[in-house]
Amino acid sequence: MKYHSTRNNNDLFSPSEAVLQGLAPDGGLFVPQELPKVDFATWIGLDYQTIAKRIFKIFFSDLSDQIIAEIVSAAYGDNFDDPQIVPVHLIDDQIGFLELWHGPTLAFKDLALQFLPHLMQAAKKQLHFEQDILILTATSGDTGKAAMEGFAGVEHFKVIVFYPHNGVSSFQKRQMLCRDYDNVRAIALRGDFDDCQRGVKQLFSDQEFAGEAATAGYALSSANSINIGRLIPQMIYYINSYLQMVTANCLSYGEPISIVVPTGNFGNILAACYAKAMGLPLGRIHLAANQNNVLADFLQTGIYDSNRPLVKTSSPSMDILVASNLERYLYLKKPDSEWLKSLMRDLNVSGKFQIDPEILDLTASWTDENETSIAINQVYQSYEYLIDPHTAVAYSAIAKAGLTGLTLVASTASPYKFMEKILSSLDKEIPPDDRQSIETIAELSGQGIPQTVSKLWRLPQDKEIVISADQMAKAIFDNIKRK
Repeated sequence: MKYHSTRNNNDLFSPSEAVLQGLAPDGGLFVPQELPKVDFATWIGLDYQTIAKRIFKIFFSDLSDQIIAEIVSAAYGDNFDDPQIVPVHLIDDQIGFLELWHGPTLAFKDLALQFLPHLMQAAKKQLHFEQDILILTATSGDTGKAAMEGFAGVEHFKVIVFYPHNGVSSFQKRQMLCRDYDNVRAIALRGDFDDCQRGVKQLFSDQEFAGEAATAGYALSSANSINIGRLIPQMIYYINSYLQMVTANCLSYGEPISIVVPTGNFGNILAACYAKAMGLPLGRIHLAANQNNVLADFLQTGIYDSNRPLVKTSSPSMDILVASNLERYLYLKKPDSEWLKSLMRDLNVSGKFQIDPEILDLTASWTDENETSIAINQVYQSYEYLIDPHTAVAYSAIAKAGLTGLTLVASTASPYKFMEKILSSLDKEIPPDDRQSIETIAELSGQGIPQTVSKLWRLPQDKEIVISADQMAKAIFDNIKRK
């Protein structure tokens, strides 16, 4: 497998080169040269790890079978609290939740970010790359801690995470400020996630900054979903979940399943699109947005317009107005680099662009805060099952989209990460501190408090660093000089 930029399909890169660089040299995103067709019917009965090995062999073809097996073993083992890695929780014969939050940071980002550090280490060895790697990442809450957890203590890697000040839940903030190792650090930025993402992208394109980083002994890379090493692992759980349903006799192979994905930066839903393009019998793939409904508007009209106020919601991973992975989806639908360059130029200059909506094959809807609360309450009252606000947005979309037949909802975060919204939605009193809220959530769920949650109260917290966008470079060098 070779990769090229969405903005230039002539220059080809090996998988290891694409993974280590993160962003293509021209500012585009790396995409596979082709998406091969696979007869997934022959994969029925395989466990999560075996499916992962087969997918990684296709897309990271410059690594040996032995190295891929070692990476998969390290990435998907007892670091997840369920042996299935991603179990499907069926609430009836029509609706199931893909529980993507059984990893060490309780969010779907773990499925990729427990894998990515091992992949990058292998890529580094494959290319005989001697420099240390400086990972710069923007987060709306979940990616940050998942990256910090994945790279914690990994030699020759330094991770700096930027998150929006007052833009993440109190639990997410505690997660990022509690750490076991000095090679990872989270810094708050005055602004929203788009400011964080924009600032990181600007640093990647700043030759002077790259030169200073090189002088300090570091090459730059990213753990954001712009890195192809983040996207490929996300395909696995859609493949695995469909095959789980076949094995459980919920459907026969070939019958379609609808997928609903709460979406912010477009990576999670893009992985479902890639799996379908490779032959997985998915039916409708439906995008669920919160009140920051720029993507829902786009899929309905063909007009992408980020010129609107960002609304802070209870589902912060979707509080995004510029979705990076949309560029990959557009290339999938129309692989024309010049056309795509013009769209991204328009987006950069005016904050908007327009295309013919006929080329788009996803449906979309959006849910406000009140509807989110209603969904949380309804699922708990009807099924005694707790869902977080992001999952609630997706659940609410099922009726809006008129979906029938078996539908799987991507449940992207544990209820523990957004306790205040859940408790208020259930008309429960909100305790004065997170520790008491955790005990209340545990009681409502009927399950014990996860070890990864208890651990946070045993670790010291860093003092929060709050900076403006023009201080990002200085904050980075202040940290990496301590190596």
